[in-house]
Amino acid sequence: MREALYLPWPLDLGEEVRERIFLPGSNLVYDFHGDPCRAELVITMEGNQFMVIPALLRAFFESLGRRIPVFYVTLPPPRFKPLIEGQPLAIGNLILSVTPQVVMGPPEFMKPLYERGLIEEPRTFVRNQGVVLVVPRGNPKGISGPEDLLRSDIRIALSNPETEVNSYRTYLSALSKVPGLKEKIEREALTSRFIHHREVPAMIYYGLADVAPLYYHFALYYRNPEFFAEPLFDYVEFREGREIRNEYQVALVRKATFREAARAFRDFLFTKTACQIYARYGFEP
Repeated sequence: MREALYLPWPLDLGEEVRERIFLPGSNLVYDFHGDPCRAELVITMEGNQFMVIPALLRAFFESLGRRIPVFYVTLPPPRFKPLIEGQPLAIGNLILSVTPQVVMGPPEFMKPLYERGLIEEPRTFVRNQGVVLVVPRGNPKGISGPEDLLRSDIRIALSNPETEVNSYRTYLSALSKVPGLKEKIEREALTSRFIHHREVPAMIYYGLADVAPLYYHFALYYRNPEFFAEPLFDYVEFREGREIRNEYQVALVRKATFREAARAFRDFLFTKTACQIYARYGFEP
């Protein structure tokens, strides 16, 4: 998959900023939110949590008793890893050099960072609710389960096995009980380049793929009227997919400064309020 495809993603523009540049296809960055120059709290997180964060931050500000400037990055962990290591990250022509205070990600990503002394001990705070099959609205190919993905007329899209290893393995595991399906995926499937939570839905939206295994909370997001006036997609549940549970952890970055707000945010993730917000968007405390 090498084409540049765009979906009508909701924009987190910051209503307090009057002057805005909005040009679809140019000068538009979806997974970097806020002002890195003014931020009192800087967070890097597993990209597939992005739909939760606006509501989570509003509740956090209320618990804190004040609104603070926050900059947060919602990318696959390998993409934001340079920032944790003290390296710059280039976004097109923009070079970002900012030290995160909080990092959120899966255990297999967090463990090596902890062993290298880059972060404090990670703590699990939430998990997802498995995998479903996302299809175009109306499910025009009549897909009812993983077995249908073997059909010759079904085109599959999923995350990249090299740049997003964790999600790729999860999706493949969910489909592994269907004989021959793993081989078809490895042979024929369209894959994302770097950010599957943006790229794979676009493949379905533009008719390049008929189905994609995606986390359940993505499927809810695409149909949530809080973000989209009309649902983008439908989805099909299947037992093996919904039995999968991936954990997400949080830790403080050791070399970060101004850690008071970071500790408060880390602790807030374990409150009843935060758990209820995550549940609202398809996660499990």
